[in-house]
Amino acid sequence: MAKELTVGAGTSASGINFKKISGDIGSSKLGPRLLALFNTIAVPVLLLALWQILSGSGLLLDVILPSPVKVVKAFIEMVKDGTLGIDLAVSGKRVLIGYLWGAGIALILGVLSGLNKIVERIVSPIINVIRQIPLYAWMPLIILWFGIGELSKEIIIARGVLIPIFLNTLQGIKGVQAEYFELAQVLELKKGVFLRKIVLPSAISSIFTGLRLGAGNAWMAVVAAEMLGGLTGLGYALMKSREFLWSDKLIALMVVIGVIGVVIDVILRKIEESTLKWKKKTAK
Repeated sequence: MAKELTVGAGTSASGINFKKISGDIGSSKLGPRLLALFNTIAVPVLLLALWQILSGSGLLLDVILPSPVKVVKAFIEMVKDGTLGIDLAVSGKRVLIGYLWGAGIALILGVLSGLNKIVERIVSPIINVIRQIPLYAWMPLIILWFGIGELSKEIIIARGVLIPIFLNTLQGIKGVQAEYFELAQVLELKKGVFLRKIVLPSAISSIFTGLRLGAGNAWMAVVAAEMLGGLTGLGYALMKSREFLWSDKLIALMVVIGVIGVVIDVILRKIEESTLKWKKKTAK
């Protein structure tokens, strides 16, 4: 007489209770991390697999969208022949210089405008007008004034960085509670002490938001500037790849630019978190 095998909910025929196992994993410390990792990489992996299948089957032409394998090979080739390293170093230097100039000017103007209404009335309308004109519209004029050399590229980057950092700095300074200003007047705090101890710590979160947005704009600006003139840089490499229909190199360069942008954003976010932790400790 055959024995009847009863399988409960969440239990396989072999007697393994998958529901219990998943519950144990979810309740462990490792479970949420694995689940978060899976949620992060699942969609990209599926898209890459679909992309590879469509390219391998011939449904997608290589000149339009080469397979991920060919993109990786193009990336390795650029690394080996040294072109990627040279272009990355050149663009990185331009971004750093332009970012420092743009961020420095924006922070100074933002703080002064936030602390002084007269300065704000003078600066804010000018910044607002500049903000309404797209970056690409400024490029021909900047190149006309400063040529196609390094200075014009750095100015274009600084212009892209200036607006978000200024606006977020101004918003952060103006967001400081009025009671703090009254308290500073009562205690007769020096302006330097008041700015360092009260204003900047209160506005730091908004300032870092501007710095992160400015960093993203800096990479977009350098690529656009290098496309207009020059023989080196990631923007020039993108333009060259487009002209010669090197779609694999074009996509590889786009991925490199995107990864660098993410890395910079993560670094700034970590610095912000460390700064906010220091702020909380000093507040205690």
